[in-house]
Amino acid sequence: MQEYRVEYSRNPGNVWESLKTLPPVSKENYNSLYEFSKATSRYHFNETVSDLESLDSDCPAVIPVKHFDANWNQAVSELITQAKPADFGFRKTTRLSGNNVLEENDFRRWGYDIDGGYTIANRILNPNLQEPLQYILDCFGFEKPGIVKFDVQMPGQCFYWHLDAFGGVLKNERGDFEKSSTSDLDQREVMRTIIFLDDQRLGQVWQQGNLSLRWSRGDCITWPWRDIPHGTCNYGHTPRPVLNITGKLTDKTWDFLYGGI
Repeated sequence: MQEYRVEYSRNPGNVWESLKTLPPVSKENYNSLYEFSKATSRYHFNETVSDLESLDSDCPAVIPVKHFDANWNQAVSELITQAKPADFGFRKTTRLSGNNVLEENDFRRWGYDIDGGYTIANRILNPNLQEPLQYILDCFGFEKPGIVKFDVQMPGQCFYWHLDAFGGVLKNERGDFEKSSTSDLDQREVMRTIIFLDDQRLGQVWQQGNLSLRWSRGDCITWPWRDIPHGTCNYGHTPRPVLNITGKLTDKTWDFLYGGI
């Protein structure tokens, strides 16, 4: 694994435009969400490969977008107190049964204690954002409604190693993986972006492919969601808050990625 400190030497618009997408596969051949998602990933899944070299490819492990800087400390503190544990029961309410069955199969195969309350983070879905957090959301100009999450990973919580399937984000277009969304054919249509709302503290880990990220307060990243496995954990002593925004790109989004805002 290599360390990577988030930096902004590459234009995110150029990087995002270069992404490729493998065609969808039928879920009927899979009883694992991880293996189902892996079947449409272009990632190498080789722990000996340096993903630092991928940053200039059409399958980068991470894409830094922009560094934001404003005083959101009070707003974040209030959101932390409001966030509720996102255990398996909480998460499955946003998705259809096929996605949940496949994920539950993985959890039980790997030994995650979902009956005992395994929790990825504390979460607020579609929070009421104060400025300047609302400004960050507006910058992306995603097609509404989109999905906004405030996630705070508390000490002792982890988000298991996974690939994004967007079972909740795209369920209205896909059904229960019964058909393909246009975003399954071209992953550039939809983006998930993370804004780190505090500096990295000891014991806080975010891994993208073979890269262990080193971030600072205000760093914003995205990645090819169909391709890059990732996971997070907090074995430190302090909460790790992020803003998690997912949506379909618009002309305003592309302008922002190319540096127009």
